Amino acid sequence: MDAATPPETRIEPANRPSIWPKVSPAFVRTVLSGHSGLGLVAAALIYIVCLSGTVAVFLNELKMWEEPAAPTMTTASPQAVQAFAEAITKAHPKAGFVYMGLPTPDMPRLYAMVGEQVFVADAQGRIAGEASAPWAGFLEHLHIYLHLPETIGLIVVGLVGAALTGLIVSGFLAHPKIFRDAFAFRWAGAKRLSQADLHNRLSVWGAPFHLVVAWTGAYIGLASVLLFAVAGVTTKGDIAKVTAPIYGVVPKADPTPAPFPDLVKALAWFDGKPQFEPTLISLTGLGTKGQLVEVNALMPKRLIYAERFTFDAQGRMTGKLGLSDDGLGKQVFASSYPLHFGSFGGLPVKIAYGLLGVALCVVTSSGVTIWLTRRRDRGRPAVRLEKAWAAVVWGSTTTLALSAALWLAFKTPPVWVFWAPLAVLVAAAVATRDARFWIVNLRIATSATLAATVAIHALKFGAPALGGVALGVNLTLLVLAAVIAPWRKPLTRETA
Repeated sequence: MDAATPPETRIEPANRPSIWPKVSPAFVRTVLSGHSGLGLVAAALIYIVCLSGTVAVFLNELKMWEEPAAPTMTTASPQAVQAFAEAITKAHPKAGFVYMGLPTPDMPRLYAMVGEQVFVADAQGRIAGEASAPWAGFLEHLHIYLHLPETIGLIVVGLVGAALTGLIVSGFLAHPKIFRDAFAFRWAGAKRLSQADLHNRLSVWGAPFHLVVAWTGAYIGLASVLLFAVAGVTTKGDIAKVTAPIYGVVPKADPTPAPFPDLVKALAWFDGKPQFEPTLISLTGLGTKGQLVEVNALMPKRLIYAERFTFDAQGRMTGKLGLSDDGLGKQVFASSYPLHFGSFGGLPVKIAYGLLGVALCVVTSSGVTIWLTRRRDRGRPAVRLEKAWAAVVWGSTTTLALSAALWLAFKTPPVWVFWAPLAVLVAAAVATRDARFWIVNLRIATSATLAATVAIHALKFGAPALGGVALGVNLTLLVLAAVIAPWRKPLTRETA
């Protein structure tokens, strides 16, 4: 072959035999349809992870909303913490681990987690009752694991984060003028153009946030794979040795009875140290010689989620994990969680994360819609995919709201209420009507379900639902119901 001959001038033999077997056009169409379907599945997972993550930014507020009558407090005395820990241990003597949360601005409760149960205390440290929040737990599990087995789910969500990172970067590379046109918007003209502008503008304005949550999501999810790989190479599969520098050492169990640890003295160690704010106490094997007391302390001027200190039974500080100053790797690890979940900077940061999360959902949704519209404009419409995508986008919002309403009303397991109706909606959309029908009616259903959720919450809890954090959440749900409702008839393709 003459390498100097320009490719466009080469003449191939007219009947040159192909090394590939001949396949029918119908088979090719089927394969392409399957390829597009797989792409839609990936986009659907990205959208559901983004949607659930946007709501999960307000996870603590939702926990307060789910149990609004539980006692609240701005601070808890060390004596109350000690009394509460002893009361919990007495009530649950076989609990291997107890996690105690101290009051913070976004979770103003003294609470203890024992397995799946959450108990709250009054100001004296007495157990005031249970305040578990199963629906908030469902939402958290949906975002982090997609309700898959935890290791598999974490990896899948990590891959979703990696895919989203790649889409963000490739989107910028594919649009070299995207920054120059950052404020250009074609309100008039074809609907496809205005939708493309909305997609591109939100992509530019939210780019720093989108990249941060995407790569931290990938990092958090796929770090588990890396840890297992490192363990296999360096410690013969002992994952505990690999994770010890970032999670701490799990003590060996020793059931020999021992005095209960002095939490009052342990908390007194933080007096006069304003750079540390104790927020979480991890108690292992209480009342035995194998007991371990660990205190997580926020550092308001640092991005890490906390520094961790260990104390002995007499309340003496015996060690520090070093998340704040022991190498760059630890600090990056400890900072990835606050960056991903927006758990720094208080409510203003959460609101910003919520709004930018909505923008990311819109970018994800419109990106697929633009691709489907271009196919239609080129004479290759993917009608079933259009309908399926409409059902995924608005069906997931409907079933997410429905899961909250039915959990409040009847304690219906939210996992089934979310996934089963969503699968039915997608199947029904593919089989019947057009995409516009599903968009309009599912928006109506979402709006009505959000309003119904507020009504159910108010009827169930009465006055506590109309004050504090619960009132803020309910008002937000009503605003979302009003915004989502289709106030005008969507444009038809002929007039778009």
